[in-house]
Amino acid sequence: MYPNTRIDKISLINFKNHLNTNLKNLSSFVVLNGNNGSGKTNILEAISLFSPGRGIKNSRFVEMPNKDRDQKDFKIKINVKYDTGEVELYRSFSSVEKNKNYISVDNEKITNFQLLEFINILWITPIMEKVLIQSNSEKRNFFDRLIFNINKSHLKNYAKLQKLLSERLALLKDKNYDNDWLIIVEKNIANLSVRLLIDRTTFIDHLNNNLRSVKVPFNACQIDIYHELSKLGNISNYEDFTEKYINALNKNREIDSALNKTTLTVNKVEIKIFNNIERIIEARNCSTGEQKSILLSIFLSVANMVKDQNNSRSPIILIDEAMAHLDTEHKEFLFSELESLKSQVWFSGVSKDLFENINNQTVFFDMKNVV
Repeated sequence: MYPNTRIDKISLINFKNHLNTNLKNLSSFVVLNGNNGSGKTNILEAISLFSPGRGIKNSRFVEMPNKDRDQKDFKIKINVKYDTGEVELYRSFSSVEKNKNYISVDNEKITNFQLLEFINILWITPIMEKVLIQSNSEKRNFFDRLIFNINKSHLKNYAKLQKLLSERLALLKDKNYDNDWLIIVEKNIANLSVRLLIDRTTFIDHLNNNLRSVKVPFNACQIDIYHELSKLGNISNYEDFTEKYINALNKNREIDSALNKTTLTVNKVEIKIFNNIERIIEARNCSTGEQKSILLSIFLSVANMVKDQNNSRSPIILIDEAMAHLDTEHKEFLFSELESLKSQVWFSGVSKDLFENINNQTVFFDMKNVV
């Protein structure tokens, strides 16, 4: 049975090392195999650009056109099939002609955020495997990225908040600032911050609930998140909590101006990830293999949450070089779970041997033969 949402074909023009690459007749699982540098990850990155943001590598768009050609643009087109129809998604970029920078659905231009109405894309990359041992801010960014696939306003609210925080600091640097305007800015900061705090807390609670039912050999891990903002009181009393934060921002104006940063923000968090529901051992103290198992548990749980949120429309899943260190038991379980999600999954790997026991609805592309 085919996934209920799948990419049927993809075309890349002048994107990285792909001058004119076309893949078609795609299946439930798509495996891109070949040597390092053959362009496997570049195809996954191209797909990821149909998700809000800058894709799996977080690269600047000006770095994406092929460097060996004079053209400063690229084009990516994917045909997405659903159970009830299909659409053509198109992304064009040019560093010279700004009118060529757009996304379209069936030739109608849309915004970055509107992509989520047509497709959800989740990914695992080698660098994400280190998130369990990284800083709190990097963990926060990781979970924020997952949240917006379920809560479409989360990314917009985060972006608005960053602009408001910068605006407040700029006002504080001006000794003749408009106090009435600063009050409005701080009120907006407080309202957005409380919304983000609630959204993060709600997401983590839902995710933890799903993680409790994760099956062996993966880990029924748990996540704790503490916002420094929470020291102001109980978030359940929304209006009182917001008013306390507005007062704190007002009180901290002088020190924030001197330090040129907001000392109390919703972005100051402490995140702990544990390897089981008893919360005994933190993931950062686990073995590399167990950390990968924990990450995959989180990933699969979020994929199911995305599917539930979107009326059973499954996300497209990209797994870049993530199979190399999984034993046979973990690989077979992963393939089984991905199949039950009814998601189309794109894998990359240096060898076909990494994909033994994968399901029979799999198409392999040897990257040296891709045109």
